[in-house]
Amino acid sequence: MTAVLTATDTDWFLSAHPSPDQLAVEWAEHPKWTGQLPVGRAWDAVAMPYTVGLDVLGVCRTLKGYCPPALADRWNRRLYLFIEPDQGGVWAEDIWTLPRESWLTIPHPQYGPYDCPTWWVQRPYSAGELLAAIELRTAVRLAMPAYRRRVASVPADGGVL
Repeated sequence: MTAVLTATDTDWFLSAHPSPDQLAVEWAEHPKWTGQLPVGRAWDAVAMPYTVGLDVLGVCRTLKGYCPPALADRWNRRLYLFIEPDQGGVWAEDIWTLPRESWLTIPHPQYGPYDCPTWWVQRPYSAGELLAAIELRTAVRLAMPAYRRRVASVPADGGVL
């Protein structure tokens, strides 16, 4: 299911930028470009391995009926889930909240990703729809056993015959 974003949703991203007018001009002139947005202003981003993140999204869909905004990073093989701000810390092994000084490369919410190193696994449905930290903690706790069991069943050579 792909969410259709409106100008209001784009404004949600712009509001997270220290210079929203500058980002709006850049995206208007070059909608295939990305923007660098700081973490901790409008949301926090929880980083986790991509495969764990997919399991967490599945649990979120089951428990909540929807998935939180999720951004994939193809270079680092990570998934970033957007949650309410000011929820820092380490969540589990290899899962942590990005520090406030971090910046994420965000593809344009309506037109990206093209050649961007990041892409939306789950675009936000509407402005401000973020998962509560306690809900994400529950989803991580429920997703980890299945992830560990699946990883343990894969042979060391990756299953190649």
